[in-house]
Amino acid sequence: MSARVPTAAPDTPVADLSQRLRGQRFDAADTVFVTDAEGRLLGTVGLPELIAGQGQTLAEVMSPVVGTVTPDTDQDELAALAMRCGMIAVPVLDAEGRFLGAVPPSELFRILREEHFEDLQHSAGISPHAEGPGASLNAPLSDRLRRRLPWLVFGLLASSLVTLVMVGFEEALEANVAVAFFVPALVYIAGAIGSQAVSVSVRALAEEKIEIGRLLRDEMIIGIGIGLSLGGLAAAGVQLVFGDALLSLAVGLAILCGGAVSAVVGFALPWAFDRLGADPALGSGPVCTVIQDAASLAIYFVSVSLFVL
Repeated sequence: MSARVPTAAPDTPVADLSQRLRGQRFDAADTVFVTDAEGRLLGTVGLPELIAGQGQTLAEVMSPVVGTVTPDTDQDELAALAMRCGMIAVPVLDAEGRFLGAVPPSELFRILREEHFEDLQHSAGISPHAEGPGASLNAPLSDRLRRRLPWLVFGLLASSLVTLVMVGFEEALEANVAVAFFVPALVYIAGAIGSQAVSVSVRALAEEKIEIGRLLRDEMIIGIGIGLSLGGLAAAGVQLVFGDALLSLAVGLAILCGGAVSAVVGFALPWAFDRLGADPALGSGPVCTVIQDAASLAIYFVSVSLFVL
């Protein structure tokens, strides 16, 4: 927050204010904050209104306050407010509603970049750094290793679930070697759909008011739509190359069902983290990957067992 921002009373003529502001240096001069005699914020006046409002008072040209923060507001909430309301500078009020200053545009950009960087790290399962996400780039190698390793160790252990799925359908792989050709593609598609859903979920949770039920339904519909599109393309490709209609059907059905499952899991997992009181982005990527891979492969091998063998 900076206290070096222009303020004025509501009855101040715009022409007088323009003269008064000349020769002064502010940390954020794009917005004038209109306050009453007790220092309470009444409204804001942007630079375009100042230029066009000659002959009027600030009370006549000011806009209502669309959002404020307090000194103890978390910076991710501040960033979300600024983006949601399109604010150039965010006013800061004390407990009694008196104007203290504003967070200028330069700080808003820094906060937005830092929060974005932190979200990227968390979604990859990298634990936060006490001095901020940017500090992790210059931290000692041992520190960076320690912060990245835990969730990956969990992923390694949990990947045994994928191995068990493969072992459980060993006979299917031995009966038709072509079945194994499509495993990498299925795993990739499931992971890609799930990663997109995780990103959408984390961003949705940053909003103050969200309808989880509606968004979860939408993600399921999107997952089914993606699965239908990719499944149809994959099935056509398998039929063209291998000439096996039943194998084509199994691959297409696996991508369709796997897409729906990946979208739902990817969206619901950060929400579950949040409900449990944990960071919704922390570890969602690695955990989601294991669940999606195991589910997609299980669906694929069941389809192969039903239609191909």
